Amino acid sequence: MGEVADRLALVRERLARACDRAGRDPARVRLVAVSKTKPPEVVREAYEAGQRDFGESYAQELRDKARELADLAELR
Repeated sequence: MGEVADRLALVRERLARACDRAGRDPARVRLVAVSKTKPPEVVREAYEAGQRDFGESYAQELRDKARELADLAELR
């Protein structure tokens, strides 16, 4: 696994523990990764690790990444 995948795994573990403490179903919680200022390669690595939802702040950055990552069918 790469660094991004390792970090995502840790965040998912923390999320699962927090859901357990709160009595929530982790499957009903959506993790949105902030990809602002990150290159498309990092987004692709996170996608390969199972992440599907990403947040951007700048329309231009979203437009450019959307073009470069158009092959990722489930990317949101």
